Amino acid sequence: MSALEAQRMLQETRAMEERMLAELPWLAPIGALVLAAVIGVVLALVLPRGRQGAAGAWVAASHLAAAGLAGAVWLDRGLRRVMEGTVVVDGLALATTGVLGVAGAVCVALARPVVAGTDREGEFYAVLGATTLAGAVLAHAGDVAMIAIALGLLSLGSFVLTGYVRGARRANEASLKYYIYGTVSGAAMLYGFSWWFGLAGSTGLRTIGEGLAQAPEAAVVASTALVVVGLGYKASLVPFHFWTPDVYDGAPLPVAAYLSVLPKIAGIVALARVLPLALPGDLVGWTTAMAVVAAATMVVGTLAAIPQTSVVRLLAYSSIAQSGFLLMGVAALEGSPRALPALVFYAIAYAAANLAAFAVVLAVQRERGSVDVAAFAGLGRSHPWWTAALVLALLSLFGLPPLAGFVAKLEIFTAAIDAGQAWLAVIGIVVTVISLYPYLRVAAPTVLSDIGDPGARRPALRAGPALAGALAIAALLTVLVGVAAEPFLSLAEEARAMGGR
Repeated sequence: MSALEAQRMLQETRAMEERMLAELPWLAPIGALVLAAVIGVVLALVLPRGRQGAAGAWVAASHLAAAGLAGAVWLDRGLRRVMEGTVVVDGLALATTGVLGVAGAVCVALARPVVAGTDREGEFYAVLGATTLAGAVLAHAGDVAMIAIALGLLSLGSFVLTGYVRGARRANEASLKYYIYGTVSGAAMLYGFSWWFGLAGSTGLRTIGEGLAQAPEAAVVASTALVVVGLGYKASLVPFHFWTPDVYDGAPLPVAAYLSVLPKIAGIVALARVLPLALPGDLVGWTTAMAVVAAATMVVGTLAAIPQTSVVRLLAYSSIAQSGFLLMGVAALEGSPRALPALVFYAIAYAAANLAAFAVVLAVQRERGSVDVAAFAGLGRSHPWWTAALVLALLSLFGLPPLAGFVAKLEIFTAAIDAGQAWLAVIGIVVTVISLYPYLRVAAPTVLSDIGDPGARRPALRAGPALAGALAIAALLTVLVGVAAEPFLSLAEEARAMGGR
C-alpha cells in the first residue's frame, strides 16, 4: 500500500469518526439506557445491602429519561439513519423507546417490594436496564448484525431475570426452559441471517431487500422462516409460544410482568422493521403468512386461557393472544398506511393494561399467598381500588369502550380490513368475544364472591408505595389512553415517519 493510499484511508476513517460523533445526539435515548445498566452495576457494587434501592431508583429514572429523550430527539433533532445506516432513528424506533422507557420504570417499581433487601438486588435492576437497552436497540436496528446482538442481549437478560431467586426450583426450571428455547430459536435466526448475507452480500436490511428480490424463491422462503423463528419466539407467537406459561408461572411476578410487555413489544417491532425492508413489495407473500400466524396465535392463546385456574397462567395465555393482535398490524403493513400507527397504539394500550393487571396480581399474591382465581374472591370488599384497577385492565385487554384496548382493537381491525385481510379481522372479532369468558372468570369473583377463609392466608404484606404507584400509573394510563385517545393516536400516526425504509 502506497503512502498516498494510506493517507487517504486515514482521512476517510477520521471523516467517518467525526460523522459518527456528530450523530451521537440521535442516540441519546439509547445512551440513557446504557448509563442505566452501567451505573446500575457500579451502584450495586458500592452500596451496602440496605441502600440497594438507590440502584433501582437510578434505573427507573434512566428509563424515564430515555422516554423523555426519545421525545426530545423527535422534536428537536428530527429523524435519520445514523452510524453508517446500522441504526434507524425514525418514528417507530422513538415511539417504541418511549413505550419501553415508561413500561420499564413501572416494572422497576413492581420489582422493588419483591427484591428489596435480597442479595444481588442492585444487580437485578442493572440487568433489567440492560435488557431494556437491548429492546430499544432492537427497535432501532437497520442491520441484521445489530439485530442479532440486540436479541442475544435481550435473551440473556431475560434468562437471568427469570432465574433471579436463588434456590427457587420453579424459577430455575423456568429459566432453564427459557434458555433452551431461546438458544435454539436464536441459532435458527442467525442461520437465516447467514443465508440473507449470502444471497445479498450485505448485512444492511435495505441492501438485503434488493438482493432477495433477485434470489431463488425457495431460498428466500426458507431463510425468512428461520428469521421469523427467532423473533417469533421472543414475541410468543404460535408455534413458538410453548415456553410462555411455564416461564411466567415460574419467574418472580415482577419479571413475568416485564417479560409480558417489553421483550414482546421489541420482538413485534423488530418484525415490523425487518420484514418490509428485507422482503419489499410483499415478496414471497410474507403478509399472508404473518396473517395466518396472527390468527393461530389469537385463537390458541384465547382458547388455552379458558381452563386456567392460575391467574398468572391465564395472563400468560392472554399475552400470547395479544401478540396475535399486535401481529395483525405487522401483517397489514404492505397493504394499509394505518397499520403502523395501529401497531404502535396497540403496543401502548397493551403495555398499560397488562402491567396494571400484573400489579394487582402481585399485590394479591403478597397479601393472600396465592395467584389462583379463588384467591381473588371478595377482593372488592377488602380492596376496592385494587379491584377497580384489575377490572379496568381486564376489560381493556378484552376491548371494552371507552378503555384503551377498545380503540386499539378498532384501529388494528380497521388496518386489517384496509389491507384486504377482512377475514383476519373477523377472526379477531370472534376471538375477542370469546376472550370475555376467561377475563370474567377473574373479575367476577372479586365483586360477586365472599372473602375466603382468612385463617388460611399467610400474614399480609403491604403493597408499599412503589407497587401502589406503579399500579396507579398503569391503571390511569389504561383509562387515559382510551378516553383521551386523540394525542396518542396522533403520536402513533407520526410513527410512520421514515417508516423504517
